[in-house]
Amino acid sequence: MMKPEELKEALKGICAIAVTPMTEDRQVDYEGMKKHIRFLKSKGISRDNHCTLVVGGSTGECGALTIPERKRLIETAVAEAGEELPIIAGCNHSNIEDVKDLISHAEQAGAAGVMVLSPYYYVPTDEAVLRFYKEISKGTNIGILLYNNLEVTHKDVPLEVMEQLVGASNVVGIKECTPNFAKMEKVARKIGDKITVINGHGEFLEPFAAIAGTAGFISSTSNFAPEIAVEMWKARSVGDYVKAKAIRDRLTPYLDLAASESATGGEPVVLAILKRAATLVGSNCGPGRIPLPEIDEVLDAKIKRMLEEVGLV
Repeated sequence: MMKPEELKEALKGICAIAVTPMTEDRQVDYEGMKKHIRFLKSKGISRDNHCTLVVGGSTGECGALTIPERKRLIETAVAEAGEELPIIAGCNHSNIEDVKDLISHAEQAGAAGVMVLSPYYYVPTDEAVLRFYKEISKGTNIGILLYNNLEVTHKDVPLEVMEQLVGASNVVGIKECTPNFAKMEKVARKIGDKITVINGHGEFLEPFAAIAGTAGFISSTSNFAPEIAVEMWKARSVGDYVKAKAIRDRLTPYLDLAASESATGGEPVVLAILKRAATLVGSNCGPGRIPLPEIDEVLDAKIKRMLEEVGLV
C-alpha cells in the first residue's frame, strides 16, 4: 500500500477508470477483470507511464454491485495489477459505515488508495461534507481521492471546504468534476500545491484543463483506447499542448457519440458504449446491469463506425 503522500504524487498523471466486466447473465466476471487489466497494461496503462487505475467506481457500476462483489473486485484488481499499476478502490456509498468498511477492505487488500464521492442522496451542508471526510479518515492510513460530482450529489463541493480538508484528513487528491471550468482553475491555483487536483471530465476537457493547472486527468476512454490516453499524457506532461490537442482530437468521434447519446440516455448509455467498445477492440467486458441499457443494432453500428473513425479497428 502507498502512503498518502505517495498517492498524491501517483495521481499526477492518468487516472484510468475501469468498467466492470460481466458475463452474459450479468454476473461480475472476475476473470474478465483480470484480462481487462492485462489488456490495459499491454497498451501502456502502467506505473511507468504515470498511470493509476480506479476499479469499482461510478464507471465500474458501483451502484449496481453488492458490497461483497465490490470487495472481491478490489482484491482481484490488486492481485492482478501487482506493482506495475497502482489500484485505487472506488468506495462510493450513501451509507458512511459501508464506505468505512470498503476503505478498510481496500487497505487490507493492498490498494494504493481509495476514491470516495462526497455524501449523496440527501444534499449535505458544507459542514456535513467536512465531517464525512474527517470521519472516514479515522482509523486508516490510506490516501483518499475526493470525488466531487455535482451531477450525482447535487452539490458542488466549495473550494473553502476543500481547503479545510488539507492536513485535517487523508484527502490527498481531488477528482474535480465541477461544471464550472473557472472553479476548476481556481481550485488548482489555490490548493494544487497541497492536494493533487485532477480533471474529472477527462478527455472532454483536455488539454484545456492542463493549461488551467490540473496535474492529471481521469480517462474512461482508456477502456478501449488506452494507447491514445498515454500518448496524450506524454505530450501534456511536457507542456506540448498543441500535440496533446491533436492526439485528443483523434477521440472526437467517441466524444461526439457519447455527447449525443447521453443527451437522451444519460450517463448509463455512455457506460454501455464504453463496455461495448472495449469488447470490440479485444477486451470482452460484457453487458451492464440496470440502469445500463442494452445495445441495440442501431447503437452497435454507431459504436463500430466510431471505432473505425478513431482507427482502432
